[in-house]
Amino acid sequence: MENRRKKKGLHIIKKLTIAVAGLIVAVSLGIFVSPTFASYVNSLFNIGKDSYEGAKIAAEKGFSQKLDMKVMDKGITIEAKEILVDSLALAVIIDAKDQNGKKISPNDLLQGVQKSILTDKSEKKQFESTEPDDSNWYPTDSDWYSTQYGDYIIFTRNMEGVFTEQNPMPTEMLVHLTFNKIGNIEGKWQLKIPVDMTKANVATKLISINKKYTSPQGVSLNLKNIEIFPSATLVSVEAKQTKELEEKIQNISKEKGFRGDFNDFKEGDDLTSFHAADALKNTGFAYQLLDERGTVIAGRDDFGVPKAIGIDTGSMESGYVQSNYTFRNSFLPIRDTKKLTFKLHAIYTNEVTDFQAKLNLSNLSRKPFTQKDTFGNTFTFKDFKLKEWELNNVDASIKEKIKVKGGLITYEATLAKDIMSTDVWSVKDETGKVHQVYSGDYLVAHGDKDQTLVTKTTKDENGLVHIEGVMAIEDIEHQPKELTLSYHTVKKQHRDVDWKVDIPLGK
Repeated sequence: MENRRKKKGLHIIKKLTIAVAGLIVAVSLGIFVSPTFASYVNSLFNIGKDSYEGAKIAAEKGFSQKLDMKVMDKGITIEAKEILVDSLALAVIIDAKDQNGKKISPNDLLQGVQKSILTDKSEKKQFESTEPDDSNWYPTDSDWYSTQYGDYIIFTRNMEGVFTEQNPMPTEMLVHLTFNKIGNIEGKWQLKIPVDMTKANVATKLISINKKYTSPQGVSLNLKNIEIFPSATLVSVEAKQTKELEEKIQNISKEKGFRGDFNDFKEGDDLTSFHAADALKNTGFAYQLLDERGTVIAGRDDFGVPKAIGIDTGSMESGYVQSNYTFRNSFLPIRDTKKLTFKLHAIYTNEVTDFQAKLNLSNLSRKPFTQKDTFGNTFTFKDFKLKEWELNNVDASIKEKIKVKGGLITYEATLAKDIMSTDVWSVKDETGKVHQVYSGDYLVAHGDKDQTLVTKTTKDENGLVHIEGVMAIEDIEHQPKELTLSYHTVKKQHRDVDWKVDIPLGK
């Protein structure tokens, strides 16, 4: 996200945050599809084994139920074909055909959803999320996340944040799906799908742990609990900075002139100091789960670290933030294991650095420029060329593409010991104008077919990170005489941690 800073202003950052959060939850919910769904949706499991393996395991244990529920109006029949029942989520696969047996377009079916709710058996009580940000409720005006797979629609309802000890999940519930328009045909199609949660609730287990540890850097961790569901295992870890670390970061930001308050900026301002202040506030961690034989079966590595240099995270499927400080990670169901060991692998902090490289662009390809920072990170800038590209609009209401002309700088880097990445880049031309900086991967991810833009990150036998990449610099109409590149923070890995927690799982 920090590489997607747009000149439209500060509100875009919030929109990106919401979009990414929604994407993460959607990926998390995507696992709840039974293997028998594959008989309807041939491409469902061709996307990737791990994405649906947890749901396959749940279905093998009998948590998938065939449905034979149909409703017809105006010659169109809507059918609920199957449901996967899990205390973590419900997933219903829906099909629709016209009077001639021709399948209705999934787009027409999705646009016709008027209402989708979850109630008790009596239909007197509707269940809603109690999460403050209401992040578990999805599109149109409904409570469900809907996904198209081939010719079918799958409605998925995340159950987290809905039920508590004071408001427990009932044994029997009803899924209500109401459609009022299919394509250009108006009508009323109502499905009431009964759900029996008995088996799923028996298979659901919450193991409270609440073991705490504070790292030498001042990061406080609390291993809160492990939740075992038919289709997934969730691990919750609370991570906070100690008061001493927060004060240290505040003093560094003040000393460097970083400003961490949105209100300090107006549209069009250079946001470098804001992003630098924000980076310092962010810390990360990595852990692994070991079975009784010491084999790694799951884990989490900080999201900012490339996979090529991260730890083995085994069967991790997704991760997301439950609140400001609690990180919940989803893994494949843990089977045939009576005891787990939680092992902290590393702590990550973002630290300031003073790096500047003044590049003479006229002869850069003939005479590459090399520069080091105070940590010992070494960058060599090898080439510059002009390019035009299109940026995806953050605001979906804006239809036209934003075309940008800028520059591409090819570089190589060797990072110092324990440094995993550099961030908060900025560029100034000879007039003092600040330009936005992006990774070349950003352009590839948004449709550029030039694979030479893809950044390659590796780790050598000494543990040093090597990078071969391209950075894109926005709003350059003509080649400047020179550019001054800077980055302001580095991500540092700390391995001086020693924390293990044994977790008996019982039967």
